[in-house]
Amino acid sequence: MKSYKIIKLLLCLLLAQASVALADDVRQFSPKYDYVMTVNRSTMAVVDSNVVVSMQITAIQDVPALQSVVLSPEIVDTVNMRKAELPLIFLNSKNQHVYFERDLKNDYPEALALRKKNGKNLDFEYLRTVKYESWMDDAVLKLRLLSCSCNRQKDRGEIVLGGFPKEEKVYKPELYPVYLLPPADKSVKVREEKGSAYLCFVVNKWDIKPDYMSNPTELQKIHNSVNIVKNDSNVTIQKMTIDGYASPEGGFAHNTMLSENRTNSLKAYLQSTGIAKGIKIQASGRGENWDGFIKYLRNHGDVPQREKLLSIATGSNTPDDKEKRMRNETPQGYAYVLKNVFPELRCTNYNVIYTVRPFTVEESEVVFETRPINLNLNEIYKLADKYSNNQEKYNSIIRKAYLLYPNDSYINLTMAYLSIKKGEADEAAEYLSKVKNCPEKTMNEGLVAYLKGDLDKAIQLVNQAKSQGVPEATRQLEEFGKIKK
Repeated sequence: MKSYKIIKLLLCLLLAQASVALADDVRQFSPKYDYVMTVNRSTMAVVDSNVVVSMQITAIQDVPALQSVVLSPEIVDTVNMRKAELPLIFLNSKNQHVYFERDLKNDYPEALALRKKNGKNLDFEYLRTVKYESWMDDAVLKLRLLSCSCNRQKDRGEIVLGGFPKEEKVYKPELYPVYLLPPADKSVKVREEKGSAYLCFVVNKWDIKPDYMSNPTELQKIHNSVNIVKNDSNVTIQKMTIDGYASPEGGFAHNTMLSENRTNSLKAYLQSTGIAKGIKIQASGRGENWDGFIKYLRNHGDVPQREKLLSIATGSNTPDDKEKRMRNETPQGYAYVLKNVFPELRCTNYNVIYTVRPFTVEESEVVFETRPINLNLNEIYKLADKYSNNQEKYNSIIRKAYLLYPNDSYINLTMAYLSIKKGEADEAAEYLSKVKNCPEKTMNEGLVAYLKGDLDKAIQLVNQAKSQGVPEATRQLEEFGKIKK
């Protein structure tokens, strides 16, 4: 397409000049040799999926009247005969520049058009982009030169400017991160199903009214949590705990009595209905929920007079004195928490505690998709090992195990192993920070040091891991020895 445009350009130039008398003194200025110019700098670089071409050029030779010199930059792969053309450069005489602006500018909107004044060098920059394609890696940048005279055009040759800068190839060693399988766990698996309910009571009363305000929804929450465990044939319920809390307004002794009576009332209700019938329940009234109040203040900066409220709440005064001080010293803040915070503190935390039987690998696969928390790490690792030849599936199982056991040393060591495989040094270092000291941790710390560019530290740590008996350390040191320093 671009070659067609160049032909069209040349025809237009010839037609535009056809009416001009071709005197001998005009024709004698037609270029007879390669156009005199210098390319002071030229670069090609890939940026955001584009090739950026930059040139700094000095045009030295004058362009005779009624003539133009057209420079055509091209990225060319001479082996596979492929090329990409970039916008043209027009070096025009005075008359030809007027003609370009009037008749050719719309046909070449991306072109760089310049007027070359006689007797003066013309320095200019050229910066254009073209979409990157993989074949360009071995291509070169060329600059073709064409001159257009009064009655003919002529190819003035080409300049080869070079290709992408070739980086010195540095040996990239194979990395051998390690992890450990968690030991077989023969202990009884104890699990918990937790939740919180916000039951409503008549003022100064503690009897359960199932249809009162939001109680139907809150009681259903407890029922659902119990059913999750009751309906699982793989588990045995051991007991249920419920802890009731009151909010800090009012007298401490009175609130403590209310929390105890209301919690015992809920216990009796759950045992007498179908919700938790036959389940041993341990009930405790915890009094005023100051810990919950302090936690809320620390996590919510928008509470009015927050710092003063927090100072009072964490102080050494009695609960009644704290509540009195908040009323008197932080009236705006107290009014806010009384309306927006205290209702959340009047809660009942419940916990269904149960034990889980062991599973085979085949059983674990089903449980992993339905109730993964019922598996211990050893069972999950055995399941993952089933997919040792399916990296995507293996990684998926390990990542899910990490979500279940985010602070376990074994799973964090494995997550570091996977991160090193991906070349993610910072990510691996974060996982290793939660791993107990062991030779495998030292080995992986050495690989993190390498990924961060510290080869000396990497060799030191891998040598240490070797002395501690990590078999992979020997191969790793051999790989590091192949790197040219």
